[in-house]
Amino acid sequence: MHRRSFLWTLASAAAFPGLRASTAWRAGLASIDITPPLGLWMGGFAARTEPARGIALPLHAKALALEDAAGRRAVVVTLDLLGLTDRVAERIAAAVGRRYGVPREGLLLCSSHTHSGPVIDDQLAVAYDLSPSQWEDIRASTRRIEGQVLDVVGRALDALAPAHLRRSQGEAGFGANRRVAFEPPGPVDPAVPVLAVERPGGRLAGLLFGYACHNTTLVASFVQYHGDYAGVAQAELERRHPGAIAMFVQGCGADANPKPRGTRELAEQHGRTLADAVERALGGGSDVRGPLRRAFGTVTLPYAQAPGAEDWRRKLEDANVYVRRHAKLMLDDIARDGRTRAAEAVPLHVLALGQSLFIGIGGEVVADYALALKRKYGDATWVAGYVDAVFGYLPSLRVLREGGYEGADAMLYFGRPGPFSEAVEDTVMAGLDGLVARAGALKGRLP
Repeated sequence: MHRRSFLWTLASAAAFPGLRASTAWRAGLASIDITPPLGLWMGGFAARTEPARGIALPLHAKALALEDAAGRRAVVVTLDLLGLTDRVAERIAAAVGRRYGVPREGLLLCSSHTHSGPVIDDQLAVAYDLSPSQWEDIRASTRRIEGQVLDVVGRALDALAPAHLRRSQGEAGFGANRRVAFEPPGPVDPAVPVLAVERPGGRLAGLLFGYACHNTTLVASFVQYHGDYAGVAQAELERRHPGAIAMFVQGCGADANPKPRGTRELAEQHGRTLADAVERALGGGSDVRGPLRRAFGTVTLPYAQAPGAEDWRRKLEDANVYVRRHAKLMLDDIARDGRTRAAEAVPLHVLALGQSLFIGIGGEVVADYALALKRKYGDATWVAGYVDAVFGYLPSLRVLREGGYEGADAMLYFGRPGPFSEAVEDTVMAGLDGLVARAGALKGRLP
């Protein structure tokens, strides 16, 4: 154990005499306003007809840095954004590694998937009819946000200090499966996992909490920056706990919408409901003991066979403007690379805090994954979607076979050639099994 870790372990033992030295933590939290300038196009709804005209609720990037008694570190970043592209996530991760020495497996970039934030990079480019100057503004905004994320990670690391971690779980019920055209109705995940960070003496320093539901209470006609229900919940919890930083992690809510939805008042209502669920959870739970274990990897998901060039050329005459834009993009890929994209590299994370297991999956992940992983690793397993890159929807085999928007149709807007092959679910689950084993996350956890 190096000198710094030895000194803070002694300090933690003094502050929390009931804890063994091996369970001691240091934690740091930081928040930064990332609200971009007005006039930028907003991400998430193809039906929008104008850019951002106001700021209804500021957008933030927040960071929770954790360090165990052996000096191992991890940083969870939460973002009031629709999502990041793979190249933006990789630029941020590389910069964090160079500047702060945090390895790739120690950085999780979690987007809330609000549909009232700015477009990032070229995400969902097929959905928007923008001028070159508008795309240039988006690129400049994206790089500015990248720098702000790097800044907030550094601030959280600088703020590392002895801490007590407590894990609990509540429930909320406003998320409803939105695949109403299919029978039987699909599942939802009602869990509200919570990680509380306390300073010596019991002062609440921060809350990491989650829920699995699209941040789409606000609809396409709403053209002001806003974090939707998740932004409201964070602001409400910070109001109730002055000095604490509240951070939202989106779960596997790709096939769930808030119910009811459509107004700012409903976003406020759902946000308060979620904040209440977090408050109820704070009354219970258990201490989180060390050590910190972490693993990162990608799995390669092949796409189903895509149409050929002649089929794409025929689609250039389609009545649907999005189909025409998508076809042009696919033909550009064929002209450049000789074919369309054959597969997707999906980022996966495993973060174990003692016996508390956090799993992060890239893409818009449907509820089936979280429910299956909880059956496998225990009900207290925390499963997040929208981690690092959001490349499109990640359907389970059930949803893929059913088809529809989450199973296939939405990939058009993300500029992908079509749905995944039927290997999708098995490949993701096998990849996560390997990472859980690599991280040693099951030691002392399961029989």
